[in-house]
This record gives sequence, C-alpha cells and structure tokens, in this order.
Amino acid sequence: MNTLLDVLKRAEKLLEKKAIENSKVSAEVLLSHLLEIKKNDLYLNYEKKISNEVIQEYNDLVAQRAKNEPIEYITQKTTFYDLELVISKDVLIPRQETEILVDFIIKDISKDNFENKVLFDICTGSGCIGLAIKNRLKNLKIYMSDISDKAINIAQKNALKNSLEVNFLQGDLLDPYINLKADYVVCNPPYISEEEFKLLDKDVKDFEPKEALVAKMSGLEFYIRLEKELKKYLNPKAKLFFEIGYNQKEDILKNIFTSDIWKNKRVIKDYSQNNRFFFVLATNRNDTF
Repeated sequence: MNTLLDVLKRAEKLLEKKAIENSKVSAEVLLSHLLEIKKNDLYLNYEKKISNEVIQEYNDLVAQRAKNEPIEYITQKTTFYDLELVISKDVLIPRQETEILVDFIIKDISKDNFENKVLFDICTGSGCIGLAIKNRLKNLKIYMSDISDKAINIAQKNALKNSLEVNFLQGDLLDPYINLKADYVVCNPPYISEEEFKLLDKDVKDFEPKEALVAKMSGLEFYIRLEKELKKYLNPKAKLFFEIGYNQKEDILKNIFTSDIWKNKRVIKDYSQNNRFFFVLATNRNDTF
C-alpha cells in the first residue's frame, strides 16, 4: 500500500511533466482537500498508508489539474478577504488583486454613518466583493445583483455559508434596481476585449465563464453604460468604485467619465503595478467640495 508521500510525489511529477505551474502546490492542495486536512499537515502524516480507493479519487483530481483546470473549480471552494466561498464554473474565481478594491472601500467608507445608507454590488458573481464588505461593515445595507441566475445562486450560498444578510437581485446591470438609490456602488464588470481574451492563459480561457470576462467596445461597454445610466440611481455625493482593465485608464478618465458631475476621479494600481481600480464621487452640478 502506498504512503501519502509516495502518492504526493507521483502527482507532483505528473503535473511537472504537463508543465503545470506550481505543480508541487497543486498536488498538495488537492490531496489535503481530499483527505480533509490542512496542507501544512500533509508532511506530518507522510508515512500514512493510502487506500487504493483514495488513490483513484486523487488521481482523478490530478488528471483534471493536468488539463489546466483551476484548483478552485476542482475543489469548488476558495478564500477571499477572510471568507470561505463556494465556487463553480458559473462564476469567476475571485482574484487576490480584487481584495485591494475591497480593502480600499472599507477603509474609505467605514468612517461614514451607515444609517439608511445603501451599497449596490453590481455584477456580483460569486458575491465575494459585497459579502466581504458586509462582513466588515455589518450595519450597511447591501444589494447584490447579476444577470446570471446561476451566479446569484452561488452568491446566495456564500451569504448563507458566512451568515451574512444581504439582498439579491437578478437582471441586466441596473435593471433590477428600479425605485432604489445607492450611496455607494461597486462594480467589477466584464472588461476584457475579444482580442485580449484570445491571449489569456488556458486555465482562464478554457474554464472561466466568457460572459463574465468579455465586453464589447474594446472591453469598455459596461463603463459606458454605467456612466450613462447610474445617475438616476444615486443619492447625493454617492461614491463609486470599479475594477478596470490595465489599459483602460485613459478612456475611462478622458472619454467616459467626463461629465462635470464626476469629481475626485482616481485610479490606483494592483500588486503588479497595473492600473486596476477607478474611484469617483458623484455630485450635483451645483455641489462644491
């Protein structure tokens, strides 16, 4: 009977042969998931005997990873900003960079009085952004929406899993927010162009939902729509927070959010020093601040 270490080493070599990045980590994460132990505890049990049934299950998982399937889709889970999340191929895998956006929002608005204040999380996907904010700012009322009913289903599961009370809406962009107004809006919309999509890594292009990645108009479609449509959904001096493509700063600043109601426009970078997040304050034309 094979030991844990034997099984682990074979999987690592297979993944290396298939040119899977971080093959050792992939092998460890998949085995710890299957055995329901912490990854760091694997080597404390390296002499443990593994049954043939477990080996077969593990080999099946490794075979999926060998085809570039992301670990999060294989294990159907991930972590994001202190939350444990359910993940499926119906939603994008939450990125570590998006935690920068969440962190900025929480720090920026946490000093506000949240009585009767509302946040919209548009294009919520797995719900990672809105739920992470709700987890830290319990008194803030949050509405989360997506055009995909399957995505909403995943986000609802994540709210239940983390015992967070938020409101879910389903529909295209702002359509489900009729008769509602926001003090804060966050949106991480599709922003990749068709040309960029062709160049994505296989683990993204072949497995993540294309409709959650790609937008028309060179990836700018949803920013153009939001700039045009959002105004009637905002309370005075609402704050808007977006994730954007690394090459979209100039278009967003100079060609899209050009109305004089948009103030304090700011773009900040992600961990790779790419322009990634856009923040703006909405005012009435007569407001000064």
